[in-house]
Amino acid sequence: MQGKACGRQEREEADEYEELFLGVAGRVEKMAVAVLVVLLSLLLASQLLLQNPRIRYLLVRVEQLEGTPYGEHGALVRSRP
Repeated sequence: MQGKACGRQEREEADEYEELFLGVAGRVEKMAVAVLVVLLSLLLASQLLLQNPRIRYLLVRVEQLEGTPYGEHGALVRSRP
């Protein structure tokens, strides 16, 4: 009889642990999904901001180092008769 009682107690402890684990796992999963949504939103927002030339010039260092395009001031642009 003592073996059955001990087995039942172990099973109850295992069930309790499983419930606690599932509760924590559910909360962690919700937080992970929330973080993923925030990161994807930030990625989308940053890509949309980079579409604007003025904002891109302020944010991207390489953009500031490129200089002016040749065709903008007529350099290297040949006019055809």
